[in-house]
Amino acid sequence: MNLLEIPYKKSETEIINSRPKITIIGLGKMGIPLCLVFTNAGYGVRGYDISQNLVEALNKGETTLKNEPLVNERLRAAILKKKFKAFTDLKKAVYGSSFIIIIIPIITDINGQTDLSSLNEIYLKLEQYIDPGAIIIQESTLPPGITSGPLRDILQANGKKSGVDFGLVFAPERTFSGRVIEDIEARYPKLVGGDTKNASVLVQKLYEQVCEKGVVVLSNATTAEAVKTFKGAYRDANIAIANQLAILSDLYKVDILEIIEAANTEPFSHIHKPGIGVGGHCIPIYPKFLINQALEKSSDAAVFQTARDMNDFMVKYCIEVLKKTVNKLSGAKILILGLAYRGGVKEARYSPTLRLIPQLRSEGAIIKLHDPMFNETEVDQLFGAATNENSISGNINLYDIVIIVTDHEEFYNTEEFYADKIVFDGRYVLKPEKSKKFKLLQPGRLFVID
Repeated sequence: MNLLEIPYKKSETEIINSRPKITIIGLGKMGIPLCLVFTNAGYGVRGYDISQNLVEALNKGETTLKNEPLVNERLRAAILKKKFKAFTDLKKAVYGSSFIIIIIPIITDINGQTDLSSLNEIYLKLEQYIDPGAIIIQESTLPPGITSGPLRDILQANGKKSGVDFGLVFAPERTFSGRVIEDIEARYPKLVGGDTKNASVLVQKLYEQVCEKGVVVLSNATTAEAVKTFKGAYRDANIAIANQLAILSDLYKVDILEIIEAANTEPFSHIHKPGIGVGGHCIPIYPKFLINQALEKSSDAAVFQTARDMNDFMVKYCIEVLKKTVNKLSGAKILILGLAYRGGVKEARYSPTLRLIPQLRSEGAIIKLHDPMFNETEVDQLFGAATNENSISGNINLYDIVIIVTDHEEFYNTEEFYADKIVFDGRYVLKPEKSKKFKLLQPGRLFVID
């Protein structure tokens, strides 16, 4: 179905009534829920992934996304109704599809340098395989200018033209692990920015079938890319401000949480919560996209570099606070609670713990780690044999210090375990009024609690 050649009103009817086929490239923790949003709305969806084991499991109705609500039941229903099939052959996966959505992981290093080789390879193949008039929708986050720049160049390399032979749109995913389907269907409006206006309108009508909050159509693909990356950079800078204010609060001997709560009663104040650091796939990386691109254009994004440095510094601040409390860390037995960068998810990318453990070991501390989301093998592979601790309470008397890095639900209301310990609570999961039997340290509240 060449939607680009169909008059607008008729093409809108085709999208609403005929349910054109959709292919989703990348069947990971964001891709498979997106497949199931569309199958639930009555669309036939093909999925593509390079993992043979994953494809075989999905085609049997099996998924490893145990903590994503609705995924398992919707996948089984889609298989039963023959609305979903996964492939490892890209040509078969995109054959006959009117919309091809790409949501593969974009590999970046700690400096924000982006490896687009896998994405470029997909676009090289799509240039050969897609039907005339198919619309390609890029969902995985990219630095501004990539969709309508290098990716469009690949698709146009052999004489095809965007808006005539194919459509190209950037429509960033706006989801959190643990609630992906809810985020897509009910929580946020979808953002759409096309390389051409007709592609934007067609993708708008597609997503309007599954997004209760509607669709925001932006001027172009680069604008849509900038919305996603700018928002991430803003959040990182806001958290950095909060962290700087927390350090100042310790100097002034005032309570940072009380200050933030009071300040945010004004509509012009939106101070985020401070903490022991920032992790995940998004917030630590998107500012670096902008920093690197600014440098390439002989400009700078110094605010975002300062924010990155501030947020990474909070691990060192934790260590400085502990050293002032116990004089030295050499020989201290420390239990770290949390490997995940955020509570309730099994994801450690750029977690503060990844920086904290090596720095503590360099001080001579003896480290154990407990995270209910990760098993012993996974922990020991990252940090060395016998690093894993299976519980909070079982061997708690063996430790001098506890550091809480992750706000897992399991770590709240655990004050009873820490008698006579020093506890650095980097996520404010413990209540000061319940800390009379141990030394509680929270950034921006050190003297208030004391």
